[in-house]
Amino acid sequence: AHPVLTVGIEETVDATGTDAAVFGTLRRDEGGMRRVLSALGEAWVAGVDVDWTTVLTGRRVSLPTYAFQRQRYWLDAPALPVQGAGGDPVESRFWDAVEREDLDELAGTLQLSEAPGVLGSVVPALASWRRERRQRSMVDTWRYRVTWSPLAGLLASAGLSGTWVVAGRVDDGVVAALSGAGAAVVGLPVDAWSQRDVLAERITALGDVSGVVLVTGTASVVSEELAGVVVLLRALGDAGSDAPLWVATRGAVAVGASDRAGDPVQAAVWGLGRVAALEYPQRWGGLVDLPETIDARAGDRLAAVLAAGHGEDQIAVRGSGLFGRRLVRATPAAVTDAGWHPSGTVLITGGTGALGSEVAHWLAGRGVPHLVLTSRTGVAPDGLVEELATLGARVTVAACDVADRDALARVVADVPVDVPLTGIVHAAGLDAPQLLDDVTPQELSSVLRAKVDGTVHLDELTEGLPLRLFVVFSSGAAVWGSGGQAAYAAGNAFLDAWVERRRERGLAGTSVAWGAWDGAGMAVRGGA
Repeated sequence: AHPVLTVGIEETVDATGTDAAVFGTLRRDEGGMRRVLSALGEAWVAGVDVDWTTVLTGRRVSLPTYAFQRQRYWLDAPALPVQGAGGDPVESRFWDAVEREDLDELAGTLQLSEAPGVLGSVVPALASWRRERRQRSMVDTWRYRVTWSPLAGLLASAGLSGTWVVAGRVDDGVVAALSGAGAAVVGLPVDAWSQRDVLAERITALGDVSGVVLVTGTASVVSEELAGVVVLLRALGDAGSDAPLWVATRGAVAVGASDRAGDPVQAAVWGLGRVAALEYPQRWGGLVDLPETIDARAGDRLAAVLAAGHGEDQIAVRGSGLFGRRLVRATPAAVTDAGWHPSGTVLITGGTGALGSEVAHWLAGRGVPHLVLTSRTGVAPDGLVEELATLGARVTVAACDVADRDALARVVADVPVDVPLTGIVHAAGLDAPQLLDDVTPQELSSVLRAKVDGTVHLDELTEGLPLRLFVVFSSGAAVWGSGGQAAYAAGNAFLDAWVERRRERGLAGTSVAWGAWDGAGMAVRGGA
């Protein structure tokens, strides 16, 4: 048929809610075998099982891989532009002279009779602008964001077999989805740390278990919600079971514009899950975020997710299909005059620590008149206040645990009226590396307090204030996991989701998931 009909067929597919892909084998001036093979290739990419042996002849070989390893683990990054490469060499020499502030060479290039005068006042500003632009271009190549990619191919096989355990919250939709796909489903309540021995005994009594699905949503407190994941992982180990554990959440992630920003408590579960995937590679199935209502179609998609062999472990089930989580390069941010401008008071939690001190210098150097630095001790490192004063900032150092709402409320209330609070940088955090096999409820809660409670208190106590800056320091551990950092990853994933909720409310909010800082911060402790 003429290719114009493919549009109508696609509309029909969408209108009936059918999972299908539409391809054409005829286009204007293109109707030969090459076009047919292209259509088959498009179908194969979309998940259609194409029998290539009937189409292609000759010997099939695998694509080349990295020598010896047979796999590639790194992202393909474009090389940083080299100054002058492929451009005008005269222009490159000009900007090189600007950066060196070589007035004599610039005077010759511009055919000026003498170097001083106008050049002497303009060139330093141009050099500063050029260096800042170069630095910004370099930093932009370090920036990534999370996105979601359609997973049409997962729907090819959705059959389940054997015994599947549905743990945690009783969810009729999940049970029906697994039963409908052929699994024998057994319920297993999980609601306390102390249940580990009981859970292990029940799992052992079940014999050979094909898989386990833990349905979260039984608690509104982060530490309690995470406890179910930890205790079930341990119980599976005690029972000697390598059955894959899938953790099912609702509203933990936002796949597209139609989704609300992720629920911070459920997002914390995903943060912990990414670490569990590293610490329990033989026991971990993955994370799956479900729609609020699991109808027949969503149930089929859930069964397809749980079927082994597809290699995806962070998936969202939505009415429009299945989506897999991806990390991609972020588009460089446009710099406009509508952004933040230094004014008033900026409060820095953890402000006397290594990263807080760096931020304080950065803010003072950009003209913030008043800085409030908080820490649990209220003691600043020698010389910090004096250094910030030389940059023009007035400094107040306050003893305050950000997890103590009353203490934080007093700090906010004490901000002088003449320099009102206009910004917050939440850099406080507690890191207590601990494997999930060893972590205690107390350790889990203590790591979460600074991140979770501190963020919530800062948000609530500044409600109604005209904040133009609300920055929280998150971590790469929350984005891709980090062994021994489950509590820290969960707390920072909570931060990321909370800031998304702030943005949804029309408020200022930025969460930066840092990697290791050179020479400062938690990563360099103990000589690392």
